Amino acid sequence: MVNLVEDWEDIEKYTQRLSFWAKLGSYQLKKSTEGTEIKVSVGKFGYTKKFKEAEDPELIKILAFCKAEGFIKVQASVSDELFYA
Repeated sequence: MVNLVEDWEDIEKYTQRLSFWAKLGSYQLKKSTEGTEIKVSVGKFGYTKKFKEAEDPELIKILAFCKAEGFIKVQASVSDELFYA
């Protein structure tokens, strides 16, 4: 289960408090005609937000943070039962 937080700054602060080995995070970008959605997960906490513009300064900031922290970019999610089916 992922606990969603309202403010991106909470994710940044939480990540900075974690030890090196606990900082494993991931992010996913989904683009559509309506814009871009980003989802970020670190530990038991997550953040999601939709942006109308791909050049939105907040989206660029979040992506830069994820890359700087070495978060893994996730392409898609599949349940365990279906992965090897």
